[in-house]
Amino acid sequence: MNQEMYEEAVRSNILSRQLIEELLNSLDYTGISFINSTIEVLKVIRTRLERGDRITDEVSGITYTMDSFYNFVKDHFSSYILSQVFDDPAHAEKVYFSLEPCDGGYNLVMADSSHNKTYEWISSLSERFSLVHMISTGIVYLKDVKTNTYQPFISGNGKYCRYDKESGHLVEL
Repeated sequence: MNQEMYEEAVRSNILSRQLIEELLNSLDYTGISFINSTIEVLKVIRTRLERGDRITDEVSGITYTMDSFYNFVKDHFSSYILSQVFDDPAHAEKVYFSLEPCDGGYNLVMADSSHNKTYEWISSLSERFSLVHMISTGIVYLKDVKTNTYQPFISGNGKYCRYDKESGHLVEL
């Protein structure tokens, strides 16, 4: 979503066909940046309605109330987006992402389920610590089992390591 669209949501009393189409087309993308920008624009509209602004949808001709806007979001967007726009943050739905390789790096892509694994176990170092590697990158992490936290494994030479499954070795990058 570009800055011009965001500005329209902030200032205009009529939501243009272009803005509505951009919001609805964001459903075709699963990247976190598209989802977050859609949520931000919908939150701006919600906030404006809460303060009493009259905002009309150019496509449907509806002048939104809180109820009609809630129904619009509920009918056209995922339950995750609905929860992010309207629920108390403590009760908002969680969404999970996975990494997929792309030119020059990795994209965060919304996962189909919370059961998609991000890390794969390599070995246990002790009862508290394990070596794992991020499946998409192969980078090795030290997992603190007690706190369920991860930190990159750094070699004695101060370098990150990748796990080579075939040889079973950690290779410095």
